[in-house]
Amino acid sequence: MAKLTKEFFSGNEVLILGYPLQKDPSMKMILSAFVKNNIRVYAMNADTTGDLDIKIYKSFDELPRVPKCAYIYLAKGKIAPWITVMKDNGVQRVLFHSKKDVEPADIETCRKAGLEPAVACPMMLLGNGIHKLHKFLAGV
Repeated sequence: MAKLTKEFFSGNEVLILGYPLQKDPSMKMILSAFVKNNIRVYAMNADTTGDLDIKIYKSFDELPRVPKCAYIYLAKGKIAPWITVMKDNGVQRVLFHSKKDVEPADIETCRKAGLEPAVACPMMLLGNGIHKLHKFLAGV
């Protein structure tokens, strides 16, 4: 499993697949942390409508470019079908927020597909305050 470092986000960009997940308020904090750390965000969710704080692309075909890293913000049961799609579109690294957000089989499928998986909250790397303590305790 890859360790989460700033280099994980090659090219200083990330695809957030599934943004926003059921209007989860923590995503605004995570999105802001990416931006404050000069990591360009491309958000993708085929099911999102309405006016949001970032442009939401509906498919890989709509993206102006495909980042090498994807942060998965999908419900646990909806990840598996995206693994091959990500690989086929040029994604190389996949970040899952926590172990409770991904099935071990999905991590293994990523590995078998040639995707480099990591499991860590991006706030441990990009946030401040309590997140820095969390980073220290998690060994990130």
